[in-house]
Amino acid sequence: MRVSRRQFVATSAGALAGAAVPVAASFVWGQEPAATLPPAVTGAPQTFNEFTPQSERAVNRGDEWLLKTMHRDGGCGVDIGQPTDIGCTAMVGLALMAQGNTPIEGPRSREVQRILSFILRATENMPQDDITSLTGTQLQNKIGRHAHSFFAALFLAEVIGEGWDIEPARVGLKRVVDAICGSQTAVGNWGDQSWAPMLGTVMGWVSLRAAHNAGMRVGSSPENTAKHLIEQMRVNLAQHQGSWMHTLYKNATGIRVLYAMGMDDDAIAKKAFADVRQLVNKDNSAFSQAGGEEYLAFHLITETMLQKGGDDWAAWFPTVRDKIVGVQNSDGSWTGHHCITSRTFCTAAAILVLTSPNRYLPISQA
Repeated sequence: MRVSRRQFVATSAGALAGAAVPVAASFVWGQEPAATLPPAVTGAPQTFNEFTPQSERAVNRGDEWLLKTMHRDGGCGVDIGQPTDIGCTAMVGLALMAQGNTPIEGPRSREVQRILSFILRATENMPQDDITSLTGTQLQNKIGRHAHSFFAALFLAEVIGEGWDIEPARVGLKRVVDAICGSQTAVGNWGDQSWAPMLGTVMGWVSLRAAHNAGMRVGSSPENTAKHLIEQMRVNLAQHQGSWMHTLYKNATGIRVLYAMGMDDDAIAKKAFADVRQLVNKDNSAFSQAGGEEYLAFHLITETMLQKGGDDWAAWFPTVRDKIVGVQNSDGSWTGHHCITSRTFCTAAAILVLTSPNRYLPISQA
């Protein structure tokens, strides 16, 4: 009998409570990730209620809205009634999986199956350097040319290991990973032609890390990526003081990579951590004026804080959770107010934040 990772997490809490779990001290491709099992698995007590009735209602309403963006072929548009978009489709799939839905189980398993089929079809005839030949999409303009490949790879990597015939997903993921690796530059990024190339660098790294953790051989250099991010963050922190947009998607998202690489004690990383904590507590601007890139930043930083746990998690999550719930639209969606305005993308990213305490996605643990 196959056991999915979601089932393993759900059934292992008792057996693993209080157990010390050995992990590697640092992460490179080919080694285990530098991550401890989350409190939900180890049995470590929480100091606050991670879910509230308000956040749970917000997720349910968001789910209902997202399903209205889905086409018969399993793809989702950037909004209701819009043409399919690979990156948005992958984000919807991730949002559903973060609630325990997989291709074989959960109340939304059928929708996950349809999304998986759509993504796999996109990989079958993809160009050599990217999952799509389209250019100029919202995600590409903000995150970079390969944004759709990043999100598709992340979704496929999360699907692998969920207790079904994974060979098609492995084949599709291999194609996308080859394209991502082939497009990484010598300095470790994925180009600088978009509005927020640092966000593209972080997403490229996250997608390859997820593929590696799913058993895929990845040949790019995480060390070059981390070095590049530190250099860029040093420049950004000096140039953009007081800009909450730059604090989020140009600086704080780099925390996701640096923490996973065991570099969170670096002075640049510490300052980015401090700045983003101050930002979310300062006022509501980062939430009431957020674009899709900020919602993605909230997700990436939340995954980092979830892994850090303790006081950092307790100081971060209740504030971000409640402020995100507070800006939900009456129809259940979240709106991007600039750049990535796609309600589908923003809603899926918001749900990923609100459901992160489930710890169902492997990226929540690595």
